[in-house]
Amino acid sequence: MRHRRMEPGVTLFPFLSVLLSTMGVLAFLSISFLLITPELTEFQDRKQIEFQWVGAPGYVEPIFIRCFEDRIEYFDLFKNTNRSVELDSLIQQVKGGESELIRYLFSVLHLNKRIKKQFGKTEYYPLLLVYPEGVLASEMLLEIINQIEELNVGLEPMLSHWDIPYQ
Repeated sequence: MRHRRMEPGVTLFPFLSVLLSTMGVLAFLSISFLLITPELTEFQDRKQIEFQWVGAPGYVEPIFIRCFEDRIEYFDLFKNTNRSVELDSLIQQVKGGESELIRYLFSVLHLNKRIKKQFGKTEYYPLLLVYPEGVLASEMLLEIINQIEELNVGLEPMLSHWDIPYQ
């Protein structure tokens, strides 16, 4: 008859019990939070979100240009009105050399230069708000803006249910 040798063994019972207890508490908390939190659906009405510049200099003022599937919307600082341009119309205007949007962007560039010359640092900054369907519109607009030297521009992806007010 053989005798078993006594080997030193380590029991994992305390570790496993603590692990299972921790997992149980975490599962309970996660289910509790899911039941307490109201459900958010994609079908809610458009909500205005608060827009904040994080990391941008204080002297920069944004000009929001919203890019949608079939149009571009912007606020005209000089005429103090909301403007909208259809993509088909913009293409025809660019081919003909008479685009109100391009004139507006040049006016913003000249305004920035005049303000910097007189007062220092204030700058208007076109910010393209690109909605999921508006990628083509934003690409077209970026191509146009790249032709305008010294005009800085930003790009911000947006969700379809977000709505940013103009300044």
